[in-house]
Amino acid sequence: MSLESKIGKAVLDLGDIIKATVVMEIAKSKSEGRIEMTSDELTYLASIVSNSIDSSVRNGMDGIMRLVK
Repeated sequence: MSLESKIGKAVLDLGDIIKATVVMEIAKSKSEGRIEMTSDELTYLASIVSNSIDSSVRNGMDGIMRLVK
């Protein structure tokens, strides 16, 4: 596997970890009563967070790859 491929995979993996952590913290806050929202609202918010992080990672990937080359 090339260095570019390894770095690309690592960046995508980092994005997945960030998504999971943020959504988990929101769900934890909901279960602890620190924030109030329905399950549907939580699902919708998780989708927004996930899509935003995916978009950010994709947008940043080009810059990272330019540094590697």
